Amino acid sequence: MSRHKSRQQALELLYSREFHKENDIQYKETEILEQDSLTAEDLTADTDEITDQDEQAYCQYLLDTVSDHKAELDTVIQTYAKDWNVDNMNHTDRNILRLALCELMYPKEPMASSIVLNEAIILAKEFSGQKAARFVNGILGAYVKAQP
Repeated sequence: MSRHKSRQQALELLYSREFHKENDIQYKETEILEQDSLTAEDLTADTDEITDQDEQAYCQYLLDTVSDHKAELDTVIQTYAKDWNVDNMNHTDRNILRLALCELMYPKEPMASSIVLNEAIILAKEFSGQKAARFVNGILGAYVKAQP
């Protein structure tokens, strides 16, 4: 298991929350979490990797932090997204940016900004495409360069 898997789960859940209210019958976060749970292959994987509990805890940290600071994260995105309105952005791209900024602004543990940017670019390629990856890289790169 990996932090990448935690980020994927968090992205899927944040995306789902864009369209469903908490009490919505279609709103089943547990389905996303169960879908991504440990497989037999994971159980035989290298023991240096993080555990399923660690992965779920990291996913929860991302969800809680993004939810608690959503307006602030969107303000930062708006600052660096020249000629783009955050509300009009692709839902996936916007949530990838929120996740990455969450890790940069409110880190759970020390992590190099290059790792956070690389992970965001990988998520953008996986879930949104090459153009989205360049878009995400541009905004996050501008943010990181502006930091002291």
